[in-house]
Amino acid sequence: MLNGIGSSVLRNLISAGSSVNTTVNSKATQSNLQAEASTKVTFSEDSEAIAAIYKIEPAQVQNSGAIGSNIQAQLNAAAQTGGVGMSGIGSNLLSNLLQNRDNVTLSVPATESSGATNGSQSAVALTVTTQSGIQVSLQMTRQQGGLVVELNTSGGKLSNDEATAISQLSDGLQKALDGLDASSTQLDIADLMKFDTSQLKSVDLKTDLRNGDNVTQSLNLHADDKERWLGFHNGDVSIKLDTDVSKLTQAGSADQQAAALDQWATKFDQAAARGHGDRTMLNLFKDSFRALNTTEGQASHSVNTQRVISIDANAAKNGAISGLADFSASYQQTPRSGNPYKPEEQDTFSLDVAQQTRSQQHSDTQDLTQDTLFKLKASFHTALDSDGDAKLTALKSSQNYRYHLINDEERSQTSVSQNKKGELAAQTTQQITQHETVKSYQQAKLIDSVEIPHSEKSVTAHQYARALFESEI
Repeated sequence: MLNGIGSSVLRNLISAGSSVNTTVNSKATQSNLQAEASTKVTFSEDSEAIAAIYKIEPAQVQNSGAIGSNIQAQLNAAAQTGGVGMSGIGSNLLSNLLQNRDNVTLSVPATESSGATNGSQSAVALTVTTQSGIQVSLQMTRQQGGLVVELNTSGGKLSNDEATAISQLSDGLQKALDGLDASSTQLDIADLMKFDTSQLKSVDLKTDLRNGDNVTQSLNLHADDKERWLGFHNGDVSIKLDTDVSKLTQAGSADQQAAALDQWATKFDQAAARGHGDRTMLNLFKDSFRALNTTEGQASHSVNTQRVISIDANAAKNGAISGLADFSASYQQTPRSGNPYKPEEQDTFSLDVAQQTRSQQHSDTQDLTQDTLFKLKASFHTALDSDGDAKLTALKSSQNYRYHLINDEERSQTSVSQNKKGELAAQTTQQITQHETVKSYQQAKLIDSVEIPHSEKSVTAHQYARALFESEI
């Protein structure tokens, strides 16, 4: 199941509960929940920050600020490489904020041996805003004219604590950039999500990699105390995620969140197996999904003035809900023409997932509803006589295969009610609807077409005694 109920790992029952489990065929749980990340999240190349960086002309930029020998060595090395990592220059400059808070500009003109001469261009924009409103901006670009790195502070002078908090981002920044430059791309962003919120208000990272005017890789990452989002794409995949961290009372413990995220990872893997998804690209999605939705639960601190536990905190503590902040995410692999003879038959794979939680206060009771959504759409070719890959060419003689089209949807709704004693009653309704069409061809002639529908609905109920919170012990 998609939420906290249904997993013994996530349940933390204070007393023995009652349960009912039925399975029937019926219509899906009524919910309008959609995965809205695709409409809210943009890619870095659409931002003004990246456009401004590409307007920099390296030949017209002069070095300024203190430049140590190690920085100069990194600068020289970066001029000979590609990618967005810049040989660790940016991370080094962040680390140096502890000793030197002056603005720094570094420039190296292009040479025949420079990585920029092969047509590749890159841009990196890191913006860190402190709680006091000071902004630190790191810009790095490699273009045909050379390489430029700039670190600027605006809006005031950094305190020692602020400089320390920003310098602590250096390792996370380099992990992220190195992952993007790795031969097998990684989205290693977890450490950038762990910034010191007492000192820093927000962190934004945008990266852009191009071959000529063609964007080959794009990352747009944002995190603050209200929201986190990520947009990433390359030639193989497009990923968009959005997590609402403004109401962390519904967030569970670290163990609860890890277990819930493990459940989602398993569902993603199962979908990849059913829909023949690209496991390597899916790992990018799984890693970023885990990073954005690991929020260090604060449910144990959610006690109001009447010392009645809020329903979202109590439900999270008991494991009645997922323990995750609300989110929306979409994953789409680049469609491929898997059959040269019929290029309109594309191999595709996409996922849309979301969670939304709403609560309401009454005089003596509180109600909460948590909806979750999981959608899979896929199409792929297999051999006519096995589940292996079909060997298709532009020749009619090769056209012996099955073409699969999958459209699955799973919706889950958990309704929780809490009385004035803090006792919970929860019911989860889960609706699974699956549909697969399999068309079989021999010598390019359709010989069979099969529809495989499946639908089931389950209802599970639990009773929970009031959970004890640390502040009450």
